[in-house]
Amino acid sequence: MNNNCKKIKELLNTEQTGPIFFITPNPIYAIGLEKIIKNYFVICSQRSDIVRYFRKEKISVLCINDDKIKNAGKILINKKAIEYIKKKSKKMRANIITFKPSPTIQKICKDNDFKYLGNDWRLNRNLEDKIEFTEVTKKLKIPNADSKIIKLDKDKRSLNFSKNNKFVIQFPRGFSGNSTFLIKDENDLDKIFKKYGNRKVKLAEYFEGETYTINACVVGNKILISSLIFQITGLSLYNKNSLGTCGNDYAYSKKLKKEQREKIFNYTKKVGNYIKKLGYKGIFGLDFVVSNNEINLIEINPRIIGSMSLFTKLQIQNKEMPFLLSHILGFVGNDQILLEGDIGQCRFQTKSEPKFFNASQLILRNTENKPIKIIKSLKSGIYEIKKNKLVFKKGVSSAEKKLKKNELLVQSSVKGQTVSPDIEYANVQVGYGIMKNEKEFKTSFDKIINLVLKSIKIEIIK
Repeated sequence: MNNNCKKIKELLNTEQTGPIFFITPNPIYAIGLEKIIKNYFVICSQRSDIVRYFRKEKISVLCINDDKIKNAGKILINKKAIEYIKKKSKKMRANIITFKPSPTIQKICKDNDFKYLGNDWRLNRNLEDKIEFTEVTKKLKIPNADSKIIKLDKDKRSLNFSKNNKFVIQFPRGFSGNSTFLIKDENDLDKIFKKYGNRKVKLAEYFEGETYTINACVVGNKILISSLIFQITGLSLYNKNSLGTCGNDYAYSKKLKKEQREKIFNYTKKVGNYIKKLGYKGIFGLDFVVSNNEINLIEINPRIIGSMSLFTKLQIQNKEMPFLLSHILGFVGNDQILLEGDIGQCRFQTKSEPKFFNASQLILRNTENKPIKIIKSLKSGIYEIKKNKLVFKKGVSSAEKKLKKNELLVQSSVKGQTVSPDIEYANVQVGYGIMKNEKEFKTSFDKIINLVLKSIKIEIIK
């Protein structure tokens, strides 16, 4: 990292800021800054090889060991978590970071005089609402596909349904594509109505194209913006939701024209400046669909992004100032240091090509409608491919250096763990682009993922 980043690292390791506690059910999401911030603690609810590796690496972690706890708010309610935070904080004020704010989290922080490193839950909820965000895109004059707000109607008249058209129905909130549905025929529509009833939804014209995400961060008066990241979507083996994501290819977006990337950058800057005026600070993400020269902004994720762990490690490998570090610094009240020096290398500048990361991640989710149990697990760590076999190389929580061509990092749930529908049970990371095209892996990665899938056995819990 540059001198400015070193200065920030020193600042965060003093008693000025207090310790930082990352609260998350799955400890893999807390990976990123554990070796940069000295007073960094993890509190999770799921058993994992990652917990063991953290402890081996001298990173303090409390594992409540309860698969039934599915969110950060329920972890914070736990008496063990509160006691742990107070014990480790000593006389300093504890800083709490989670992926998403909630009323529960903010109340617990207020009641215990913890500082929450995130935006107010009401601001998050308003921005995250897919229906409300359509109005924002109209105000900012950013294309958002032809859409309208309707109530699902049993006799379908509100849809003006045509057999020649495809529609996308979006509910206000969700994750990993579980609130977005592709409607190809009346049968699809009947299933949605039967499950959800007469609710207000966003109805949009189906826009065929490739999906990209972009990470950004509001810090002081700056909007930090990453290069574009291709979202792997629509692969039913890894996500049962037809428009759901199951990973990212960081190298694939090189295929886009420079003009397309610059247009998306400018849209992101517009959104960043808009939410900054609302009082928003820190990390957010935007999802776009690109087809030829047409670009549509689909939704905003006004929170820390699910792939932030890998993104942070890639930024560190690339000697960039991690967005997650900027996010934390902004909330602990020391964002002024970011304005003292040039940290432009971690921003996509329209005058020069952005830096692309040569890496990919595939996420394996529970695609059943019921919880599953891990019967046979794959040990987390770095593997290499030898004679068409997975050979375990090293037990680590993350890849500190760029993975070699024949290496992969696996982060997996442990044997006996239960996993709810749509939730991740493993992910695979490699040091190269894995997509041959929008829906197809390169042959080399196809072989690797098949080896991984054969090594993990799951069972549906009835």
